[in-house]
Amino acid sequence: MVLSTIIVGFLWKLFLNPNFGIVNQALYSLGLDNLAKPWLGDSSTALGALILANAWHFVGFPTLVYLAGMQRIPPEIIEAARLDGTNEWQLLKNIVWPLVAPSTTILFTLLFIGAFNWFEIPYVMVGLDGSPFGTTDVLGLVFYRTAFGNQSASIQNFGMGSALATLLFLFIVVFASMLTLWLRRREIQF
Repeated sequence: MVLSTIIVGFLWKLFLNPNFGIVNQALYSLGLDNLAKPWLGDSSTALGALILANAWHFVGFPTLVYLAGMQRIPPEIIEAARLDGTNEWQLLKNIVWPLVAPSTTILFTLLFIGAFNWFEIPYVMVGLDGSPFGTTDVLGLVFYRTAFGNQSASIQNFGMGSALATLLFLFIVVFASMLTLWLRRREIQF
C-alpha cells in the first residue's frame, strides 16, 4: 500500500516478464517448465495477472482497516464472552465479526468504487488497447481511449468520453449508495 500504483504495475510487469521475470524463473528452478508462460501475453492469464498484482498491492489496506476495527472492540466484551464459555469460532462468528461490520461497510464501499476506477495497473502492465485481444480492457481504459485516443489511432472523442465518465459516475454513486445502505442495516452499534 505504501508503493505507488504505477510502481507496482512496473514491478509486476517485470515479475511476469516471460524471458527474465522472477515468476517464470522460479517455475524453471522448481522443474515446472510447462507452467512458465507469457503471463501478460496470453489471453487466458492476462486479466488474472492484473488482478493478482492489484490484490497484492491493496491487501494491506483491508488488513489495517480490520485491525483498527478489532482494536476498537472493548476488551470487556471479549472477556465476558470467554467467561460465558464461548470457543474461538463462536467468538469470531457471534462477537467479533458483527462488531467489525462498520469496517466491512467502509471496505466494501471503497473497494466497489475502486474497482470501477481501475486504470493505472492495466495501463502500465498491458497498455491502452486492452491487450491481448481486449481481455484486459477495463472501464478506465475504455474511457481514456475514447476521450484521448491511443497510440494506433489518434481519434479523440471528448464528448463520448465525457458521457462515459458521467454514466460511470452515476452508476457508481447509485450502487455504492445502495451497497452502503444495505451494509449499514447489518451493523451492530455498541
